[in-house]
Amino acid sequence: MTALTRFAPTIAALARPPALHAQGAAAQDLVQAFRLCALAARDRSDPLPALALRMSNCEAAYAVHDLVQVVIRVWPEPFVVGRACCQRLSPDEATLAQLADAGQRRDRDAFGAAIKGLIRADRHERLWDAFTHPLMLMR
Repeated sequence: MTALTRFAPTIAALARPPALHAQGAAAQDLVQAFRLCALAARDRSDPLPALALRMSNCEAAYAVHDLVQVVIRVWPEPFVVGRACCQRLSPDEATLAQLADAGQRRDRDAFGAAIKGLIRADRHERLWDAFTHPLMLMR
């Protein structure tokens, strides 16, 4: 088996990014929130007013902002987000959607499996805690 055939399914999957509308509600909300935070960072403005308006919940907005800060610290490279209007997910956003779905179900094993090999194991706990707080507030 050559490297080309061994990695062919992975390469094919990366060529077909998942659709935003195919994700769960919590995953869609978090992806859009991350995109808002990226826009705010680009413009050097505070993302909290836009997050609070989008989520209709100030506490959830703060929790999502905290989650974004944790992801920035634990992600092995800069987190890539799509444009706000883009209906396809970047690979990082697809992972975020998996984490959101696992966190929504309180499925710790699925959460760990989604980031195994991507995020160091000693950072999983901090990321889990950062995910569960906004997900509880977004219900």
